[in-house]
Amino acid sequence: MHSCPLSSDTFDLVAEPSPTFSVSELADAIGESLRAAFPDEVWVRGEIQNLARAPSGHVYFSLADDDPDGPDAQLSVMLRSRDKDRVNRLLRKAGGNVRMTDGTDVRIRGRLDWYAPRGQLQFRMVSIDPAFTLGQLAAARAALIELLRSEGQLDRNRAIAMPVLPLRVGVITSSGSAAEADVLDELDRSGFAFDVRVADVRVQGPEATTSVAGAIRWFASRPATDRYDVLVLARGGGAATDLAAFDEELVARAVAESPIPVITGVGHETDRTVVDEVAHTAAKTPTAAAQHVVGLVWAQHDRAEGVFASIVTDAAAIVRRETGHLDRLAKRASTAAAGATRAEHARIGHLADRLDRASATRLHHADSSLDDAVRRLRNATRRSLDEAERRLDHLAGRTTAADPVRALARGWSITRDARGSVVRSAMDVSSGVTILTTLADGTIQSTVVPTDEDQP
Repeated sequence: MHSCPLSSDTFDLVAEPSPTFSVSELADAIGESLRAAFPDEVWVRGEIQNLARAPSGHVYFSLADDDPDGPDAQLSVMLRSRDKDRVNRLLRKAGGNVRMTDGTDVRIRGRLDWYAPRGQLQFRMVSIDPAFTLGQLAAARAALIELLRSEGQLDRNRAIAMPVLPLRVGVITSSGSAAEADVLDELDRSGFAFDVRVADVRVQGPEATTSVAGAIRWFASRPATDRYDVLVLARGGGAATDLAAFDEELVARAVAESPIPVITGVGHETDRTVVDEVAHTAAKTPTAAAQHVVGLVWAQHDRAEGVFASIVTDAAAIVRRETGHLDRLAKRASTAAAGATRAEHARIGHLADRLDRASATRLHHADSSLDDAVRRLRNATRRSLDEAERRLDHLAGRTTAADPVRALARGWSITRDARGSVVRSAMDVSSGVTILTTLADGTIQSTVVPTDEDQP
């Protein structure tokens, strides 16, 4: 007898067939297995990613492992609208310090569920542990602060000298936010001539860390001729999870390494972030940060006023002292001048007496000489007058003979041009010129016209 070995194909034909499930049957089987393996609600921790709120009121997000060194794993989570109220109550009990946003580490409770219509495993969230999130944030914050302290980074920015008059202010905040309005309003109301540059950044969400750090480094990279005096890092109040970017190492190092003093005003008065620990000055709020800058300028203003007042006081004291000195010198000069005046009066009186005696003698001799001179002058004057009278008679006769009035009476005339110059030749005038002719009994005004002989 010969035997024939059976192939796998032959075996499939004769062996007992495996059960075949329909999709619904398999989905039900998966659901039953899942409920058997996880009959109760469980707690799971991870980082929220891709959170979305549906119009129905449901919230959807992915929960990913927060361990960067671990394997990649994600779990789809749904928070139904009816369970959301319970979660919100728990968050409010935590003082509003935890908010479900992308990047937040959470510990949530729920039930694993197989959603057959989509063939999807879902985690239906029903509760949250806010203390876990706050603890994670506090632990991460404490660890980062300790790391920065060990590297000497906490006092690095604080060691930078604040400019004497910080009028060039770089503001790092979200444009259009209440924090921006508070800072700009305080600077504007001060009345000082601040030069403000606002860097619009994301202050919340996954992009906030790189956005804020990038803005700080942009200001730090400005050339010395265009460098700002101080940076104000501002963000309004919110949940602790909303301020998470300001607890990140990237932002903290950017602040610590900034060559420009950084003043922080992040959150409410009770909030304290890592950037507050490394900044030059940590203010309670954005408004307080701006007020601190204004206060620095006011301090220099008051100092200048004090120096000016001191100068005025010192100058007044010097003037009073020198005035007293001048008064004393004036009195001494007055006394010396009075003595000198009396001495000069005595000397002048003595000289006057001598002058009187000398003058009397000189006047007697002068009177005699003057009488002789008068007699000589009288005789010379008589002779001169006689000679002058003879010459005058002679000149009068000649003048009478040359008197133009007599010439005019005999029919002569004198012609002058408009300038008053005597016209001695027809060449002295031209056609159209006005001339004045003086006769014995008056003056004739004429206009020169060409004669026939003058025509070309």
